[in-house]
Amino acid sequence: MRRRRRRSRPFSWLGLLILLAFGTQIWNETKKAPPSIPEARSGKAAKVFEVMYDARLIEDRNNDGDSFKMTYRGKVHEWRLYFADCAEKRRHAYNGDRLREQGQYFGGLSEARTVALGQQAQAFTQQWLEERSFTVYTKWQGVFDSGRHYAFVVFPDGEDLSAKLVREGLARIHTTGTTLPGGRSAAEYGRYLRALEAEARAAGRGGWAR
Repeated sequence: MRRRRRRSRPFSWLGLLILLAFGTQIWNETKKAPPSIPEARSGKAAKVFEVMYDARLIEDRNNDGDSFKMTYRGKVHEWRLYFADCAEKRRHAYNGDRLREQGQYFGGLSEARTVALGQQAQAFTQQWLEERSFTVYTKWQGVFDSGRHYAFVVFPDGEDLSAKLVREGLARIHTTGTTLPGGRSAAEYGRYLRALEAEARAAGRGGWAR
């Protein structure tokens, strides 16, 4: 007696194909590499920044809004911010021209108001560095022969100290700039700072107050 051949069930084959497709998708997902974090590099020389997570501000009579001393792993370093220049916090024999230049930037401030602005910037910087955590990025680019080095000081919100000073009208966009640790170009960051400066000017903050 001949047995009847069983007909294949189309839905069974369809189910198998769906399972195979689903399994392939899961396999591909597990093979994907995690997103890479941009390497901290700078400029055409592509020098890697040194990153300091536990640097601490130390008291020094010469600390001001854009330049200050910190201790890191038992050594003292003096940093100078990229992009931002704060007014001088006191008048001495050699900085009269610089004070005039800084005052003119903010629309013609008197020398006394310019010095007061520098003192305000110094207090602002000290408060941020003493009361909040931050990360220092430096590639050890020297500031002339002063023993200082340029650096970014970045807070947990992702913004660096230079931007915060410009936003509050406490610094002019001036001095050396560079590509940021995450790869953002100096030109792009300069545009960002100019937008913050326009905001500060419109709001009459800091040196833009009238």
